[in-house]
Amino acid sequence: MLEWGTLIICGIALLLRLPDALRGRSRAVFGILFLATLCSLLSIHGPYAAIDRALGSWNLTNLILRFIVFGMVFLVGSRLARGLGATRAHGLITGRAGRWGLAAACLAVTVAFLLMDTRGSSTGLQDVADNARNAVLAPLYAAAGRSYPAFVSLLLLPALLAVIKATLPRLVRTGAALTMVGAVAAIASVPVSFAPESWDLPRLFVNYLAVLGYVLGLLAFWLSGQSGRPPRNTPATFPK
Repeated sequence: MLEWGTLIICGIALLLRLPDALRGRSRAVFGILFLATLCSLLSIHGPYAAIDRALGSWNLTNLILRFIVFGMVFLVGSRLARGLGATRAHGLITGRAGRWGLAAACLAVTVAFLLMDTRGSSTGLQDVADNARNAVLAPLYAAAGRSYPAFVSLLLLPALLAVIKATLPRLVRTGAALTMVGAVAAIASVPVSFAPESWDLPRLFVNYLAVLGYVLGLLAFWLSGQSGRPPRNTPATFPK
């Protein structure tokens, strides 16, 4: 149910941004929402299983999904940091530290994936932790896949908090608050990766909350741009 709700919300946000994208406005944000919708689609068993079977039923789709998430998070982080006027965060995300962080996350998920026995398509790799080795590696793989989103989210937190506290239009502050919820959830998703199986539902909730927070935050920022640009002296300069 969570995955379908997330897909519907991402799809609606994508369709709302389509007219602007066709006019050549904020295509990067449209691309972010497209990737978020694609990730949500690949989190549903039917589409996931169909694609993974075509790739040999080794759960390569899950590894590809991790890389798509990394690309989306980079775009979100650089876009938001620039829009929020967070120069230091933008430099860290797009500079050497960010590149090393992204490379380390890609390497970690690839190594963990290759060390696991991933035979048999399983959405979220829920059915691959049946042996002792996979039981150890699966949480490490999940945490590695969430490490880069957590890194970017941590860098964005100070700027988001500053916007929430500022005397800015309500929609801008709402967008920052929603994005902050997504950022906190993304950070929390790393330790939650090591939670016991009885925590499956809370773990899924945290993961989908991270996606929804960012998507709804971007949508609120866009709506604030539609209703009127913020004053020039404000740090939030999100394009229409």
